Amino acid sequence: MTHPSPPEGRPTTAAEPVSLRSNAVGLLGLTVLGAVMMSPAMGVYGTWGPMEGLVGRIVPLVFLAALLISLPNAISYVIVNREMPATGSAFTWTSRTSNPVAGLLVGLVMVTYYIIQVIVQPVLFGLFFNDLLAELGLPTGTGTLLLGAALVTAVVCLTTYRGIQASTRSAVIFLVAETGVLLALCVTVIATRGAHHELSLAPFVPSQGSGNLSTFWAAVLLGVLSFTGFDVISTVAEESRAPKKLLPKATFLAVTVVGLVWAGATWAFSLSEPPETVAKYNETGLTAVTPMARDYWGWGSILIIITALTALTAIYVTTVVGASRALYAIARQGLLPRRLAQLHPRTRVPHHAMTVVYVVSLTCGAVVVAALRNGVDAFVWWSQAAVFFALVLYSSVNLANLRYFLRVAPERRRWLPNVVLPVVGIGINGYVICRSFVVSLWGSGFRLGQSVVIAAFALLLLCAGYTFALRRRAREAENEVPA
Repeated sequence: MTHPSPPEGRPTTAAEPVSLRSNAVGLLGLTVLGAVMMSPAMGVYGTWGPMEGLVGRIVPLVFLAALLISLPNAISYVIVNREMPATGSAFTWTSRTSNPVAGLLVGLVMVTYYIIQVIVQPVLFGLFFNDLLAELGLPTGTGTLLLGAALVTAVVCLTTYRGIQASTRSAVIFLVAETGVLLALCVTVIATRGAHHELSLAPFVPSQGSGNLSTFWAAVLLGVLSFTGFDVISTVAEESRAPKKLLPKATFLAVTVVGLVWAGATWAFSLSEPPETVAKYNETGLTAVTPMARDYWGWGSILIIITALTALTAIYVTTVVGASRALYAIARQGLLPRRLAQLHPRTRVPHHAMTVVYVVSLTCGAVVVAALRNGVDAFVWWSQAAVFFALVLYSSVNLANLRYFLRVAPERRRWLPNVVLPVVGIGINGYVICRSFVVSLWGSGFRLGQSVVIAAFALLLLCAGYTFALRRRAREAENEVPA
């Protein structure tokens, strides 16, 4: 893989590295980055309560629908990563298979998606921080939520600025801890329900749900959110060993292993409490999993809170890695301020890009929390916006898969993975955006529905406007593409 030359007028010096640290991450580290971003524990902890409030017991069915929606996207990432591993990810792929102007638009969508993912993490951390304070008998509110967000940001800053290896090492430790506690809670619920002869497959039966088709699709949005994140693996292509070989393997492993964990965990959680009880938990502004765990573990439920905090710390680290690398890839082509492409001389991370990610995400998160005055609602608001940009981004990767084997390597085109699969993926993503995002949310009122749709399309138009303004520069830029 070739790397771009330093900007004109700024000679290369020993103190200023021109590339990210190569050969720093192996298969385990790559898989962990994807798994941590999806998060076995937080994929359930953060969404189970809101989803059960929407559809009742059939949360596992929602996750299965979300998995079917996500699979074509994941497989396209596997295929394109094998052909064109690049830190620029969808930005680079679209620039090569379509044109640089379309690539810039997709790159800005990717940056927006990752930054929204960064926004979500400290908000959710603040919710569990409030749970911890409540367990200790201390008062909680918006102020303590923001305090928790500030504390975790300080920890994540110390980790991410130290380099990619420090980020992946911490992610491995946190992932093992959160998965162990999640599985232990699931076993406890299953054993308890089994002792009372209350185990059933009802959570997989559509007729056992509540609400209507609109609420089902609103819940699917949150399910799709849980499956987003595996794509972060592609943004560390230049920092990985043998990227053409390892990136596809890591993507496949992350999606399948975490998906299997969720299949069992959501079934157990759906049997743990009546939907009416879960709805009451949601109304308090606290996460439903904590009081549920207290019913089964008593004071041991504090383990859920602690592992949720560590899991969110790991996700926060991973989202910052993805967002900063996305900014770096676009900035080094001169399509964003060149300063964002500068690397720290010792750790070789895009430290200025990281700083921008922190400032923008914390500001946006605090504004929505203050406006809605409810941490759970703020989490749901930003999560729904994240799904919209994720599906737009994933559609661009499906299109890159299709166009690459039509234009660049037609002699190696296979109809199922390179034509049928990406077309199906684009179709599913488009349907979910129209049906689950636009129609469903628009009918859900302004607070958590119409405002999200308006904000998402406003951001998309902003990306399009910026792209139009820089269209000439985009055509002139020498895009980073693999050899």
